[in-house]
Amino acid sequence: MSLQTIQRTAVKSWLLAVRLPLSAAEVVVGKQGAQWPPALAFEGFEASVKRNLGHLLGDSQLVQEGTLGQGKVEQLLRATELEEAAERRRVEGEARLAERHETAEEANRLIERRQEEREAQVQQDQAQREQAVEVKARRKEEAARAADQSRQEAVAAQERQARATRLDSEANALRHEREAVEAKREVVEVDQALEATKAARKKRS
Repeated sequence: MSLQTIQRTAVKSWLLAVRLPLSAAEVVVGKQGAQWPPALAFEGFEASVKRNLGHLLGDSQLVQEGTLGQGKVEQLLRATELEEAAERRRVEGEARLAERHETAEEANRLIERRQEEREAQVQQDQAQREQAVEVKARRKEEAARAADQSRQEAVAAQERQARATRLDSEANALRHEREAVEAKREVVEVDQALEATKAARKKRS
């Protein structure tokens, strides 16, 4: 076995020993695969060690393995970055969509609120118009009732005046009648006195 083979085996064994804690952690946390960030970091470290020690030891195979490993790590990093960028775009898209939905819902709520306000204003205006009509009708009714009462009072006053005039006329007529009766009685009494005087004269003759 050549010296390079022994050295290469020693490097790989050392790398395996260094990776043991990470392998144990992968089992514990259930993360396996090169895309797990700690594993990906170790892949980059391992590739760098192989390439640097390969150059130092003159082992082209280690250099090649390190170069291939570094290329794999770079590809995985790019893939991870692309996945992260896609995830960010997805999250941003969902956020924008949610914001648009929120904006649309807010606009709908605003439209509904304005519609409710318009309906409330229409109802308020209608109630005010009905109240104004009721007040106007009540005032007309009160005015008609007051006018009717005034007419009734005027008729009653006229009737009282007519009754008073009639009573005055009747009283005057009655007074005239009494005066006529009195005058007639006085005439009768004068006639009777004259007749008595004539009769007395005849007796004396």
